[in-house]
Amino acid sequence: MDQEETIIIKARCNVDEGQVARKIVIDKNIKLEELEYKLRERFDVSYDKRVELYYLDEQDHIAVTFEDELALAMESSKVPIFELVVKQKAIDGFYTYPKVSKGKPGDVFEVLVESQWLTITNATRDDTKAWGTFIYTDDSDVVKALAHTEKVELTDIPPEYNVIATVRFLPGCLKYYGSSCQGITTMSFGPYISSFIIEEVRVIAAPSYNEKSYS
Repeated sequence: MDQEETIIIKARCNVDEGQVARKIVIDKNIKLEELEYKLRERFDVSYDKRVELYYLDEQDHIAVTFEDELALAMESSKVPIFELVVKQKAIDGFYTYPKVSKGKPGDVFEVLVESQWLTITNATRDDTKAWGTFIYTDDSDVVKALAHTEKVELTDIPPEYNVIATVRFLPGCLKYYGSSCQGITTMSFGPYISSFIIEEVRVIAAPSYNEKSYS
């Protein structure tokens, strides 16, 4: 079996104690979301904070937001240097599925859905329900809503990633219309007092336990 090609990168991040720098061994063909996960883990940056990733090229800070930009940074003749910039997120709560609280209209929550829940078997369980199409009652199951809006693709076995869903709460609707999509059937209902929509979904790497690092 072919061994993956690894390289050493330098990474730095401003944390509570000041700027911290590390050397890390990574797969040369690492994906952007996997690199973000690894750097968050090494610098202990939680997912209730937004991050921006930059590649340091001499005096320039070059934003890395696409896979081709990361690939160019990895081809550097020098040891690639990255900086993780932490930004405060304008969110009102962070939860881990299935424990998700209800919000009031205007609130924005982020919901971590771990790999074990991103399966067809879980999403089609009879003990979870969803009402509506694109706009759901606030007591609807988040995974059902994710699949129904085609924000995630469900599999038979847990995938090698987790997702973070950005959920925005809205006022209630007079009527919610059920429909079927991706094997998920939602129900009609109404009126109801509060709603939510799935604004965004980010894919993040699931934890790995065979990483190496050099400080």
